[in-house]
Amino acid sequence: MMGAVLDPLLALALVAMSVVVIASRRIFDAIIAFVFFGLVVALVWARLGAPDVALAEAAIGAGLTGALLLVAYRRLVTIAGEEAAERLEARRRLAIVEAAFAAALAVSIGWVTLTATPVGDAAGGQVLAELPATGLGNPVTGVLLVFRNLDTLLEMVVLLVALLGARAVRADVPPDDLVTIPRSTPVLNGMLLVVVPLAVVVAVHLLVVGADRPGGAFQGGAVLAAAGVLLVLSGRLVPAVETGRLTSLLAVTGVGVFILVGLGVTLTGRPLLDMPGKWAIYLVETAMMISIAVTLTLLFARADHLRRGAP
Repeated sequence: MMGAVLDPLLALALVAMSVVVIASRRIFDAIIAFVFFGLVVALVWARLGAPDVALAEAAIGAGLTGALLLVAYRRLVTIAGEEAAERLEARRRLAIVEAAFAAALAVSIGWVTLTATPVGDAAGGQVLAELPATGLGNPVTGVLLVFRNLDTLLEMVVLLVALLGARAVRADVPPDDLVTIPRSTPVLNGMLLVVVPLAVVVAVHLLVVGADRPGGAFQGGAVLAAAGVLLVLSGRLVPAVETGRLTSLLAVTGVGVFILVGLGVTLTGRPLLDMPGKWAIYLVETAMMISIAVTLTLLFARADHLRRGAP
C-alpha cells in the first residue's frame, strides 16, 4: 500500500526536479535544484533496493557535486560579477530539440524494457554463486574488487585525470579564500571537534562493513571528503603555494596500490588484478578511500596542495 503511494510521488518528484534544474533562470537556483534532484535519485535507488548506489548518490552525486558547483558559482561571481554570472542565454530551440530527444530515448528504453523477453539473471546468478569463494558477503563489493576490478581501477584513473585536468586549466592566480566566517568561534570549534572525528569513524565503518553490507571505499571516501570540505571552509585547511609531496602521494595512492597489488599477484602465477585474499581487498579499498577524499577536497579548494591553517 505504501509503495503504491510512494513510488508515483518519487517518480513525479524526479521529473519535477529535472524540469526545475533545466528551466531555472538563475544558476544558483539550478544548483540548489540539482542538489535536491540528487537526493531524490538517492531515494529512488533506495526504493529499488540498491542501498550502495543510494549512498554513493547521496554523498557524491548530491553532496560533494553540489558543493563543487556552489564553489564554482562563487568564483564565477568573483570573476565576472553577479549580473554577468546570472546572465543565461535563452536557447529555447536547442532546448526543445534536446528535450524531445531525451523524451524519445526514455520512451524507447521503457518500451524495450517492457516488451523484452526475460532471459534470466545469468550474470547476477554467477556472481552470487562465486561470491563465497571471495570471502565477501556484499555482491557489489565482489563485482567492484574481484569480478570487474579493471573497471574500478579505470574509475580511479579517471578521477586522477580529472584532478590533473583541473590543475592544467586552473587560472594562474592564487586560490581565493573560501572562509567567510570568523575562523575561531566557540560554535565552529565545537562543531569541528564533533563532526570531523565522527566523519572519520563513519568513513572507516563504511569501509569495513562494505565487505558484507552496503558501504565501501567510494562511500567512505565521500564522507572523508565532506570532512575535508568542512575543514577548508573553516580555514583549518588552506591552499598551499609550496609543493606538498604528501598531498600528491595521497592523491595517487589509490591507483598506485591497486596497480601494485594487481601486478604483484602475477609473480605468484595468479591472473592480472586477481585479489589474493580479503586482506588485499581491504588494502586496495583503504588506499582508494584516501585518494578519493584527498582528490575531492583538492578539487573543492581549487588547490594543488593543502596545508594546515590557523586555528
